[in-house]
Order: sequence, then C-alpha cells, then structure tokens
Amino acid sequence: MKANKIIFFLMIPCLLIVSCNDEEFLTEEPKTFNTIDNIFSSSAQVDQLLVTLYKDFRNLRVFNWQSKGHGTDVYDSPEFRLGDSFTDYSRINAQSGQFNTFYEFYYRVISRANTVLEVADRENINWPSEEERLYAIAQAKFFRGYAYGSLAELFGGVPLVQEVFDQPKFDFERATREETYRFAINDLESILMDLPETTTQDGRVVRGAAQHYLSEFYLAVGTLTGSDQDFTSSVAYASDVIDGGVYSLMTARFGERMDEADKDVWWDLFRINNVNYNDGNRECIWSIQIDFDAFVAEDGDAVLSYPRMFSPVYRAIPGVTGVAEDVGGRGVAFIAPTDYVQNLIWDPAISDNDQRNAPHNIRRTILYNDESYPADNPGSLIGQEVPQDTIAKANEGNGWIYPIFEKLTTDEFVGLDQGENRSNLFRDEYAIRLAETYLLRAEAYHRLGNNEQAANDINIIRSRAQCTYLISAAEVNIDFILDERARELLAEESRWHTLLRMGGTVAVDRIREFSTLPHAATSLNFDYNLWPIPQTVIDRNSGNVLEQNPGWSNR
Repeated sequence: MKANKIIFFLMIPCLLIVSCNDEEFLTEEPKTFNTIDNIFSSSAQVDQLLVTLYKDFRNLRVFNWQSKGHGTDVYDSPEFRLGDSFTDYSRINAQSGQFNTFYEFYYRVISRANTVLEVADRENINWPSEEERLYAIAQAKFFRGYAYGSLAELFGGVPLVQEVFDQPKFDFERATREETYRFAINDLESILMDLPETTTQDGRVVRGAAQHYLSEFYLAVGTLTGSDQDFTSSVAYASDVIDGGVYSLMTARFGERMDEADKDVWWDLFRINNVNYNDGNRECIWSIQIDFDAFVAEDGDAVLSYPRMFSPVYRAIPGVTGVAEDVGGRGVAFIAPTDYVQNLIWDPAISDNDQRNAPHNIRRTILYNDESYPADNPGSLIGQEVPQDTIAKANEGNGWIYPIFEKLTTDEFVGLDQGENRSNLFRDEYAIRLAETYLLRAEAYHRLGNNEQAANDINIIRSRAQCTYLISAAEVNIDFILDERARELLAEESRWHTLLRMGGTVAVDRIREFSTLPHAATSLNFDYNLWPIPQTVIDRNSGNVLEQNPGWSNR
C-alpha cells in the first residue's frame, strides 16, 4: 500500500445479542449500550470517524452517476439503456431514489461531522497536541460546510442541524437558500487558520480546499442575491488559492512517463502516481485516495470503475474484439457523453490545436483488431480504420459507440495478474484541481461585469491547452464558461451542482438542448432550478410542513 495515504475502514461498535424469555430481564437496564457518550475514548477513534467522512465523500464522487453529470448537458444514458436515463422526466419526481441518495448522503456527512465536533472538546479525549485537536475540528467543519453548501446548490434552503440529537425529531424547519449558503461559508471561514497549507498525508483536507469552496459558495450566493460584495469575496478567495504561491497549473511534462513521445502535459495529469500534490503535481488542491493493495486487502471501494462505466462497446463492431487497452478496457457504456461533449465544444473555430482534444486524449479512430475477420480473408484488415458507415450501423439504436476519453481509462491496467479484467483504474482522483478555481474566478469576474479579467483567467486555461484561439472580453458569457468547464473538467466537476447553482433555467435549458435522448425535450415540460426535496423527507417531518421546491409539487 502506498505510504501516507488515508486508510479507510468503518467503525463497527460491538453489539450484545441476547435471546431470553425472562420477563424480569425485559425491565432491566442493559449492561452494555454504545452511545456517543461512551464509544469515544481516544483521539484515534475520533480520527476514525473523520476517515469515514473521507470515505463517504470518495464513494459519492467516484461511484454515483449523477455526481458525474448524468442527466445534464454532458452525460446521458446510451439508447440501449433507456431505462437508466435521468432525462426521462415522465419517470422523475420527488420520490425518485437519486434525489434521496444525495439528500441523505449530505445529512449523513453533517451528522458525522457534528459528532466529531461534539466529542472533540471532551476532557476524556487525550490529543497528542492542541494543533491536532484543532485540525480534527477543522476537518469536521470543512465537511459540514461542504455538505451544506452542496445542499444549497441542489435543494435550496434546508434545515440547519448543528447538534447531535439523542431523540427522534419530526419538526425541522427549512432555512432559506441564502441562509444555508451563509452557514456553509461561516463554517469554512472559521477553520482557515487551523487547516495546513500542505500535508504529507495524501487526501487530507488543506486550506486551499476550503478557500476553493468559499469561492464557489460566495459565487453561488452572489448569483442568488445579485450582491457585488459576494462576487468580490468569491474573487478574493479564488485569488488566495491561485496567487498564494502554493499551487500552479502544470504547464510542462511531468511524472514517471514524462519522456514518452507523442503525449502532453494534459495526458500526464491523469496517469497513475501523477495526481497528488506530493507526487509533484502542483495543480492538485485536494485528491481522492485510490489504492490497489487496499482494494485487495480491506477496502473494496478503493477503485475507479471508470473504464467499465464510461468506456464504449467497440466489440459490437464486426472486426473489433476484446476488452484490452486498444478499446479502452472492458467498457459496458453505463453512461455516454452527449454530442455536445463529443463534438460541439470541439468546434475547430474555438478548439483548434487544443491538447484536450488531441488524438491521444480523446480517441476517435477505431481500428480493426480481430484476426479472424473477415471470414473470406482473415486478418487482412488488422490495423486499418473502421469506416464510419460500419460504425454507424453497429451503433444504430444502441448509442454504445463513441470516443474514448483517455482521462477515464488507461493504457497500463493494474492487477491483471490478480484477477482484474480491465474494468477498473487504480489511480488517485482529483477532488479539486486548480483549473476549476480559475474558472470559478472567471465566472465571478464576469458576474461583476469585469469581462477583461474573466477572459484572462479563461485564456490561462486555454493557453495551457495550447489553444490557437483565445477568447476576447466581448465573448465571455455563461455559456462559454460552461463550455470551457466541460472541456477542462468533464467527469471531474459535479455538473449538477454547477448548473443548479447558476439559477434561472440554465439547467433545464441545457438539458433540453443537449441531452442525447429525445424524451428529454418532450418530457421536461416544466421549469425548475432546484432538485425536489425527497418526498420521504417531507412525509417524515410530521411536526412541521416542509414546502416542496417550485416545479415539483404536482410531479
């Protein structure tokens, strides 16, 4: 196992299970009962709960399709998986499980963070140092702030829970969306001095991560209120990260494979052992930890199932076979990039010479590789390009053939000698990359009316990608910023959070325009700018009415 990683494991309290018919026993006090008051006796146990928060975050960001943008303008289901489409609004309502998954996830994070905050000040907990105690508190508040800011982006105003309840509560009240953002901001601002600038333990939260989310949440609340002061704060926090001397965009080849020809720095960003700040990647602000040894030994979720989830099914083409590196691994096309991502954002007028669209970063050419094909002359087509009409015929009615995005697969699969089958990646993943911070600042500048500075920030990203075309101040708008985010951050950003925090009808307009499947345009016959509060949450809160978000009440 790689040294200095977070090691994930769950805290499992011991349970006493007794079977007895004695009536007197039923009236006795239990001899052993684990509660918040007796389960925590050391700082190591508190840290175990913090580690569980990191694991929860990892699992949502890595495994949940909606967190990757499924159902937005960037990803949808291929046609042969119509039943999994998140753009069929005849099937989506406040009872849909996907909404409940996110809502419950964020409140689980909040509950665990509140537990850490509850016990961190207890006298029976011995900390190695005051610095470590304050860092534990800072990590808990970071996750709580992140969770509330994310809830505000997706669901709007939600109940603000700051304590651990020992009894069921059924009368929660919704705060406003602005109050929810402000709560998140207050949590993050309160911990800045207790977070280290860097850490030797890959994956732990650092100050730049809090500053990045402060920029995002100030941008979100400014969009909601129209306050220039909030946009200015967004710019300031992004600038702390960008100009603080700790981080910088990677502009030159780096890492273990930097000498390989016909590649570039964009390709380097997504290779194994290149992701973490401690790997020499000064662009990485916060990373999600993935490790093959941990996966085999104890942590079955320490994996990126990206080749399986994202890669196309080239073996459906006559003359193309296998699940090896030449076809992107063992892809089953759970979700597919929209035409917007495959083609529209790469218009040569905008993206000429863009490294992110180079053939070694987005593979669009499919080569015959089946030695038994064709039957009348076996092997004669090996290495030749498959014609477009052959691809179209194999793809018709299926949608499972599309370009391979190399950031989501590899040419060096790990664990093949131990039973792996090219379904998974074992490299760390970005939680926050500096390029996104630049794009947050560009958006904040744009909303302040300073398109000159917005264009400068966008062009810093585009210049790193070697784009011939650089944008002018007059061309800066929200659509271009969203396009640039798609080019730079596909499958890294939480696209739903991005679209919904922009308010208005940004999300629904783009889903109607760019979704792959035609039912998005026909079934999305209402407007919304928030996800619905899950109906189960409304029903359980019997002591007080939780109002449903606009657009969803009659769904």
